[in-house]
Amino acid sequence: MRNILIFLSKYNSLFVFIILELICLNLIINYNNRQKEIFLYSSNLFSAYVLKEYNKYLDYISLTEINKKLKEDNALLIENYFNRKYREIPLYTNSDSIVDIYSVIPAGICNKSIDKRNNRITIDRGSVAGIKKGMGVLDAKGIIGVVNMVNKNYASIIPLNNTVSRTSVIVKNKEYYGILKWDPYDYRRSTLTTIPKHANVAVGDSIITSGFSTIYPKGIFVGKVEKINIEQGSSYLSITVKLINDLAIVQNVYIIDNKSKNERLEIENQF
Repeated sequence: MRNILIFLSKYNSLFVFIILELICLNLIINYNNRQKEIFLYSSNLFSAYVLKEYNKYLDYISLTEINKKLKEDNALLIENYFNRKYREIPLYTNSDSIVDIYSVIPAGICNKSIDKRNNRITIDRGSVAGIKKGMGVLDAKGIIGVVNMVNKNYASIIPLNNTVSRTSVIVKNKEYYGILKWDPYDYRRSTLTTIPKHANVAVGDSIITSGFSTIYPKGIFVGKVEKINIEQGSSYLSITVKLINDLAIVQNVYIIDNKSKNERLEIENQF
């Protein structure tokens, strides 16, 4: 209380001045029509501006929720697509007991690089959302990379434009199998190896995931054959693939969880 009294006594002249100014302003507005009109006009403009900015804020909050819902809906559509494709495998076509083996988790990119040898992408979802190391990452166009490290709320991805990236792919409709790897520094292109020289591969052929690994289901679009090189003394072609995804502009991704991964690896690791 003492501090308040000291404050008031120190600035009492200022408070008296402000009160007198407000009284004068009130008298001028109420007893002068011209000034009253100007004040009302100005106050309406100010109120309209405040209301406009407030509505913008509400719209922004609404769009955030809408975008979140859209990402969740897209994740569900992708999940249903992969599970439906899995059920179309001849072995399971007439099975009523087959369960869904894929689940999809939406996430946003909060950091990334494209100009280094070992590029990384950081997403805003972690172990709390069910993200685990080794999960595949894609967007609406095609594959992005593989989850490498995870903490509670974030995860790091090794994208296709990383020198350690290796992706099992095939040439669509021709079934030739190969490994896609990246050579610095063109982030839009990778090299497809282990395709035999006699393979009937042509420029423009589509490259898709093979389904041979537990990371991606078969058939996800990766890119198109741009150039074919025949290396002397080698039994294989060296194929340049232009990736479908422009990692410089990708903002939202989807993480694939293969629920049968551990069961499959248990068998494969016996060899």
